[in-house]
Amino acid sequence: MLSRRPLFFSALAVCGGILLQYAFSLSLSCAAIIFSGLFFLLLITHFCARKNNCEHALNALLLVTLVFAGTLRLAVEEFRATNAIGNFAGDENEILLLGTVETEPRPKREHWRLVLSAQTLLRAEAQAIRVRGKVLVSGRKLQEAIAGEQIMLRGRLRLPDEARNPGAFDYRLYLKAQDIGAQFWCTQDSLLWRSGKPASFSMIHTLAAMRQWIAQQLARFSEGQALALLQGLLLGQREEIDDRVMASFAQTGLIHVLSVSGLHTGFIALILLVCAELMCVPKRAQGPLIILGLMGYVLLTGLQAPVVRATIMAIVLILGNVFERDGETYNSLGAAAIIILMWQPWQLLQLGFLLSFVAMWGIAYLYRPLRFWLRRALPWRWPPARPAITLLAVSFAAQLATLPFLIAAYGRLPVTAIWGNLIVIPISFFAVAAGVVACLVAPLSNFLLQVYGAAAELTVKFMIHFTQWLARLPGAYVEGVHAPLLLLLVYLLALAVFVEWRRKSRRGLMVAALAMLNVFIWREAWLSGPKLRLTFFDVGQGDAVLLEFPQGKRMLIDAGPWSEYSDAGERVLLPYFAQSGIRHLQAVVITHPHADHLGGLPALLSSWVKIDTVYFCGVEINSWLEQQCERGLDSLRVPYRSLHTGEALPAFAPAQIGVLAAGRNGAGAVENANNASVVLKILWGEIALLFAGDAEWQSEWRMTRRAAILDSDLLKAGHHGSQTSSTLPFLRAVTPQWAVISAGRRNKFGHPHPQVLARLDSLRIQSVRTDLNGAVIFETEGKVLKRLR
Repeated sequence: MLSRRPLFFSALAVCGGILLQYAFSLSLSCAAIIFSGLFFLLLITHFCARKNNCEHALNALLLVTLVFAGTLRLAVEEFRATNAIGNFAGDENEILLLGTVETEPRPKREHWRLVLSAQTLLRAEAQAIRVRGKVLVSGRKLQEAIAGEQIMLRGRLRLPDEARNPGAFDYRLYLKAQDIGAQFWCTQDSLLWRSGKPASFSMIHTLAAMRQWIAQQLARFSEGQALALLQGLLLGQREEIDDRVMASFAQTGLIHVLSVSGLHTGFIALILLVCAELMCVPKRAQGPLIILGLMGYVLLTGLQAPVVRATIMAIVLILGNVFERDGETYNSLGAAAIIILMWQPWQLLQLGFLLSFVAMWGIAYLYRPLRFWLRRALPWRWPPARPAITLLAVSFAAQLATLPFLIAAYGRLPVTAIWGNLIVIPISFFAVAAGVVACLVAPLSNFLLQVYGAAAELTVKFMIHFTQWLARLPGAYVEGVHAPLLLLLVYLLALAVFVEWRRKSRRGLMVAALAMLNVFIWREAWLSGPKLRLTFFDVGQGDAVLLEFPQGKRMLIDAGPWSEYSDAGERVLLPYFAQSGIRHLQAVVITHPHADHLGGLPALLSSWVKIDTVYFCGVEINSWLEQQCERGLDSLRVPYRSLHTGEALPAFAPAQIGVLAAGRNGAGAVENANNASVVLKILWGEIALLFAGDAEWQSEWRMTRRAAILDSDLLKAGHHGSQTSSTLPFLRAVTPQWAVISAGRRNKFGHPHPQVLARLDSLRIQSVRTDLNGAVIFETEGKVLKRLR
């Protein structure tokens, strides 16, 4: 195994070690001791193996040593020096930060963003502290900064967000993979100080100037979304691409075309090869020329991880050809992976890294058998059809290999991705080639610039319209697809059986596939007990709770907030539903019509999720959001009605769901919409759950008249922990073990109020807050309530 593909299996071992460290977080000293011991044992075994022929034991020990080499590498990366910038993040006090601008400013909605290499940090009435590390800076007037110069800013230093909800994007990990340790939010628009110019020769400034020049040339022949797409294809700058365009590429499985990656690196390599051939460059000199060109492209795109990955892989293949070595694809993959992971081990936990290498593995492993079967299945015998079959086999191989990972990450099955790639990839190559040539001839001839520029613009416009048309086709993609991990592994084993069908190894693979399928079936049968799962989403300053009952029944209580810049339905709920395979909600209860509870409902109504019934509190505030929801419900013919105090919801039996308060409660005009909130009590076996909406003290006082029915094990605290809710008489009547407070981080209302937290502490009620903990998850089988997150 190791003798044929040593680098491939060595890379797998290093990956296993990095995952081991990520899961168990060994200390640096522990990882170093284990690795050192294994390394010396490996040396001893190596000398003994010459005499005793212990090759298998040596290979096994080598793999174990490489596992802990990966563990040690991530442990070193996790070990932060005392002056690392991330150690000073989290304090809400303003600071002054001095550093060197690493990237040119780029627009992000109403702000500008840049990467700063931090040097000095100054707190109020304290000495200046020397720091190191990169910071992602956001501010309103950063466009004045020049890449390579030094600037000083005033603002707040914070750690990036982790995954705040289950399955959500881990932004902190994403920035870690780019060596960015903190975020800085400017509180003063203007720069406090700037050096005005970079050093006498600054590579950062030179590359930024080149990117700016290329962007200016692109703007000479294109505009609008065509210009935005060309900047994304050539420079990896996707900030100006419209959300609808991005959505159509994502839904059809063509999103990889919009970001510089291995595909674009291959385009540049092919363009360089054609140029070398046209210039009659000798064969032996073509390899080094292409390598230099690719390295320049990596620097030009800002050392973006996908380009670095693809370039390293290409360089390994080219060097193998230059030195007349067999360019075995698996070893090339392994070499590229080891180089990247030794440089940035956090890359392993990025989806882009995984998809890049899995796609290449799929092409290497599946291409030949797929081409064989396609040639037999398709009635195309004439020579022009062969390139089409080859492209189809390559696209099919990459898609089949990456499919389980895409489903697990996005919960989406892009049905049209295979033949969509057949059209879009050649078109995107033509767009990149025309754009590159247009920029090259720009200093020589405006006429040639316009000719090649028109071709590039026409091509990208076709890509946009074609992809949007493709996304509108019925069945172009399926949302809400969920497959358990073991089933995905069975799928990969089935692919292996397909490839190995004519070899002796097929029997072992079939046995492994059947064994794994049995494990999956028995595991599902063993764990499929009648459990109720509660997920309190972190939607910011608002509420959204999903209750998942046995037999696939689900209820959503509130749908989170909506604002001009954020929609909890699109940002939080739909991604979770897609990843979890949730396509049906039996009920949605909107406790009251304020935007922080109702805001996500329009996104749900316009999605693939089927909703049986929507329940309201019976009090209207006549907001435009409320009217929009009513129009959506009417157009989709989704039943909706008001709940009343004392009503029961029998659709979720054997759970008992009762309405303790809703609407006016027979007390005349309601004081405010908060006191009209629907208050639900849910009984599941011996466990009682109480959801108080935004009920304030008036509603709580009315409910305490029947204090006996309030007793519960868990309370969703009213009004985000406001001082006007969770009164002592109400808490004493409920007597919960847990109180969940849904509030936004650093919200302007000061929720939860210190007095409410003090009341909970005085009654020994354990409080859990979404602003501190992110999403909160509980599970119960009817006797014990367990917190899972």
